[in-house]
Amino acid sequence: MNIEQLEYILEVARSGSLSIASKKLHVTQSAISQSITHLENELGSKIFTRSRQGAVPTPVGKRIITKAFEVLTKLHELREEAAQNSQQLTGELRIATVPGPMMFLPATLSAYKADYPNISICISEKASQEVIEDIRQDKIDIGLIGLTRDLSEMKDKIDYEVVLRGKVIAAVSKSSPLAFSKAVTADEIRRQQLVLYDDDRVWEFIKDFSVQHGSVNILFSTNNLDAIRNAVRENLAITVGLDYTILHDPYIMSGDGVPLSIADYEQGDSCLALVWPKASHNAPVVKNFIERFKSQLQDGPVTQLLR
Repeated sequence: MNIEQLEYILEVARSGSLSIASKKLHVTQSAISQSITHLENELGSKIFTRSRQGAVPTPVGKRIITKAFEVLTKLHELREEAAQNSQQLTGELRIATVPGPMMFLPATLSAYKADYPNISICISEKASQEVIEDIRQDKIDIGLIGLTRDLSEMKDKIDYEVVLRGKVIAAVSKSSPLAFSKAVTADEIRRQQLVLYDDDRVWEFIKDFSVQHGSVNILFSTNNLDAIRNAVRENLAITVGLDYTILHDPYIMSGDGVPLSIADYEQGDSCLALVWPKASHNAPVVKNFIERFKSQLQDGPVTQLLR
């Protein structure tokens, strides 16, 4: 049994006809007929006596229709109450994120703002370690970070959930000889100068890579993405980062930069995680945003790119 079936039997009872109900509900007559038949089979009772003259409720059908009306009335009241509460809910939602997710946050935020117009939203872009520190100091409500091994040590103060899994990849200038390959080898990475986004997950990769293949030549690290883009664009260096960040960077999407997988480096998944404080004073607002964001990622363009 579902709400749609209750709406169907109520409209058929009002109009006395499946065809008229079909027009009012903008649903095909066969769909309404099948839905009512499924409900009758589920309840074990005939709701309507159907003929060419129309549909007439049976005695038991009248009682079922009355109950359906009561259920739908309560549902309408519930929706009105929820809408009223969302209009009244005020406050601030503070979000901090590593660069990659900034590309696909607007869709979630737009839908969220429509339901909670009196909530002000503030977004900042930071490295993972800064996001975690801001969570601990109650400076933000929600963070999006590249998950590191160290986060598990803070599980008594911070809740987190993995929402996306990917890999570390490289990005090079379209003018680089490496741009004509689909992948870059570990030796090729070691022969290049690297520019790095200053983030714990990137440094974790550099440490693991160096253990497997030897040290790398780092030109500089920074939290300034334009500096990294310019160094790569001018073919002064290459960079490495999470695929869900690099693949959505405007520089890569425009074709000025080329993403490359890393051919002979053994790595596990690199995870994007939502983080929030265990004792959040803003729990309903935070929970609602988290559910919306997870739902968007399940079938969104990010997930499709990484499949």
